[in-house]
Amino acid sequence: ARRGREGDSGGETVEETFGRAMEGVLMGRLGLRRYDARKVLRTCPGLLTMRGSHSASQVITLLSDLSVSPQSLARDKTSLPLLLSRSPSSIFRLVAFLSSDAIRMPLSKIGPLLRRSDSARLLDTVCPLVGQQQQMDDGTVTTQQCDEVERIFDAMWETAGLLRKEVGMRDLPKVLAAHPNVLLLNSTTDILPVANYLRAELGIWYDDVPRVLESFPTLLGVDVNDMRRVVDYLVEIDVSEEDLAKIFRAFPNLLTLDVETRMKPVVAFLREIGVKNIGRFVTRLPPILGYSVEEELVPKWEYLAQVCQFHEFEIVRFPSYFSYPLEKVIMTRYEYLRKKLIPYHVLNVDTVVSCGDVEFATRIAEDTDDGFAFMMFVNERRRRRGNVRKKRGSGNDKDGGRNNDDERMRSSQRVQKIMKDEIARNNVDTGTQMRSTRESGEDDQGFDNGGTFQFCLQT
Repeated sequence: ARRGREGDSGGETVEETFGRAMEGVLMGRLGLRRYDARKVLRTCPGLLTMRGSHSASQVITLLSDLSVSPQSLARDKTSLPLLLSRSPSSIFRLVAFLSSDAIRMPLSKIGPLLRRSDSARLLDTVCPLVGQQQQMDDGTVTTQQCDEVERIFDAMWETAGLLRKEVGMRDLPKVLAAHPNVLLLNSTTDILPVANYLRAELGIWYDDVPRVLESFPTLLGVDVNDMRRVVDYLVEIDVSEEDLAKIFRAFPNLLTLDVETRMKPVVAFLREIGVKNIGRFVTRLPPILGYSVEEELVPKWEYLAQVCQFHEFEIVRFPSYFSYPLEKVIMTRYEYLRKKLIPYHVLNVDTVVSCGDVEFATRIAEDTDDGFAFMMFVNERRRRRGNVRKKRGSGNDKDGGRNNDDERMRSSQRVQKIMKDEIARNNVDTGTQMRSTRESGEDDQGFDNGGTFQFCLQT
């Protein structure tokens, strides 16, 4: 009763099999705690066979050679059982394909790609879990399943060739890293219709289409009819058709947004706050169509109404206000101006938020210390808010006060030691390029909008 199947465990005892899986693989090679190792075993019972434990050990060795350390594997306990349940020979074949002339992905990048959760579909297709494979008694995979995997690899090779030759993509490793399932798309029904739509109907230049798709390869899996609905809606809200190619070349992710649930609520909000020329507003800040009304737009608008006397006028003049982080930039700077008793209510919004930290401190807040006082204020504000979150999370912690004092002392010492070095390193104003664009009044895309569109491109 203590013996396993003769063909699978080689006559060893259950205790020996369990010990090899627990102490040899999970706790030994991966360094898992016993509690975590038991959890992995529950979801990966194949490890309790001689073949399963040997295969898992080979998978760990293979991934280690591909720049994935056993420690990093052990940290991701969700995908770990799935990786250990795959055939090492199947994974090796996928690695060989990715590093071949079809893709030309460096080996150091293949390992991190395979352990990502969004690569599960690709692995399931060409490296199915051992339990899902149709196996003969000797553990070999059936001819039918081998033929299916062979067909899939042939299709992926064809897709890779089409992406290079027909679409014009040069950096397939970058595309695959951003969208691992792109090789599983059908070249005839998925890829070519998207590329042809961007060129023929949207008017994006032939040479620009590969760059657009490389920057946002998820677009290859989107139905062309869904893209048409997005374009039709932008025309409906008076976005100029001449600007569509420029907008989608810079922000291709807009073509993936749902009109009803994402775009229309944003447009309704803009009309509610008094924006009359919606088309021009959206043209100057296209990403706003993807912002959350409740989580981003409403809080920023309500705060602007508190700190700016002419907020209705300012938001129309400077739509990019909505693109700045509320906590990190907007609130921090207005609070600093309030502390300095500077009449911020009458300042233009772009004057406050669009420049770099050093320029803000010296030109707007009128400091004479190259931003040292402002950076001290930022760090102190961050520390206070961090302590508030810790108190809320820990409840009645007896050591909370002492820990806060220790943290305050350590923070003060760190700030005093490195602040001047940070200022010296960051003294190059990050807002110089934006300011020069605004001063010119027109960016290289042909938008005469005070630099707003150029700022979106940079961010």
